[in-house]
Amino acid sequence: MRSTAFLVTIALSSLPIAGLLAADPHTHAHGKAELEVTIQEGKIQGVFRSPMDNLLGFEHPPKTDTQRKSLERLRQRLGDATVLFRPNGEAQCAARASEAKSSMFWGDANAGHSDLEYRFGFDCKKPELLKQIEATLLKDYPRLHEIQTQLVTPTAQRGVTLKRNNRILTIQ
Repeated sequence: MRSTAFLVTIALSSLPIAGLLAADPHTHAHGKAELEVTIQEGKIQGVFRSPMDNLLGFEHPPKTDTQRKSLERLRQRLGDATVLFRPNGEAQCAARASEAKSSMFWGDANAGHSDLEYRFGFDCKKPELLKQIEATLLKDYPRLHEIQTQLVTPTAQRGVTLKRNNRILTIQ
């Protein structure tokens, strides 16, 4: 009975988030990004969406060696979620495989605009000690100013705006 109540709670609590995201699923605002984080049973699931301009300073197919190197560096960084998002160490979270999608990775940019969708996850050995996740990419990418974040846990749902001077997503 308890697990059924939990699933119903999660299903109902996710409706407002789905409504917010469906209102304008193609938001493209330079300096801003979106993050959805779900935490359940020791697992963190995340989806980060951002204009590529926030991460590279351009969003067209790379034209110079410097731009090609910047794009390749970003692709390498996206291979390790802990470079961009860092759960507090006490929870002993290990990054799982991540997936990054962008038209720029295929040499195509939609009318000069290109976005990133980055899916990542962590498995935490001590989930009861998970207190926060730091969005370290806010300090590493100066063109990224804020991340509109939605957090869903078994006990709460809330939205928060992370910024360069406040890049900690508090869990509990």
